[in-house]
Amino acid sequence: MIDFTEYMQNHPSFRAYGGANGIKKGIIFRNEPYMLKIEHRNKKNKYINSILSEYISSKIFSMLNIETQEVILGKVVDNNKEKLCVACKDFKKPGEYLYEFLSIKNSVLTENSSNGSGMELDEILDAINRQKFFPANKVKKHFWEMFIVDAYLGNFDRHNGNWGILVNEITHSARLAPVFDCGSCLYPAATDENLKYFLETPDELNKRIYEFPRTAIRVNGEKQLYHEFLLTTENKECLNAIAKIVPIINKKSFNIKSFIKNIPILTSTRKNFYNKILAMRRELILLPALERANKLLNIKEQPLSR
Repeated sequence: MIDFTEYMQNHPSFRAYGGANGIKKGIIFRNEPYMLKIEHRNKKNKYINSILSEYISSKIFSMLNIETQEVILGKVVDNNKEKLCVACKDFKKPGEYLYEFLSIKNSVLTENSSNGSGMELDEILDAINRQKFFPANKVKKHFWEMFIVDAYLGNFDRHNGNWGILVNEITHSARLAPVFDCGSCLYPAATDENLKYFLETPDELNKRIYEFPRTAIRVNGEKQLYHEFLLTTENKECLNAIAKIVPIINKKSFNIKSFIKNIPILTSTRKNFYNKILAMRRELILLPALERANKLLNIKEQPLSR
């Protein structure tokens, strides 16, 4: 792991970053701006493993051929304590602004819609269609492909403030922002003791498949269970995303397992849990959803290993 202490102390980027969780510092590393997310143990001791979730989940998104922020796992000495951190490369190019979808949704609100942070699915899709920053069909494709991977990783907090569009006001051009802010994937609040209990207790493990987490997206005011949504949706863009992304996840599952196994800092319990839960979410949520999507889309099924 890279020690970022010297960069944190002597090479600031003079950039500040928002978001609710953790300590975030802007640095210059290898002549590029990065954001350091540093391990932070708050009074409730929540999300202490979000650094690991950010790093692993971002790498998995990239392994699935989805453009994602570049991440480097490291450490810093802060307040005389060694802490885990992840360096996230700032993906904004000169002249670009990140317009989070929250802001984009705010710009197209109607009298009948909630504010930009509202997570009702119909409102989100309507806002995507109404916005003029980037072609709506490409935004929806990105939205649903990200949703499928979030279902795989168990992301409970893909809200309107952690995805968006990069706009260059000088060149009048725009592009989709790489996937970022994945710290709410892979059950970051769980300690190794929790994970050991989950692995040894089938009912608790099944709850992590079928009951927790729910997606942040709401339908009729209710947060959706990933498996129920994917096995009942008739949204064609979502079905297309399932048909595209799930076979890639299936194909890359061995590589993902090997990647997790070879992260030295992970305990054996955490490695076992991550690989077990990802295999179960793939087999019990994604593959049944793929079988259904292929039928609805009249796609000839390819043999898949479970």
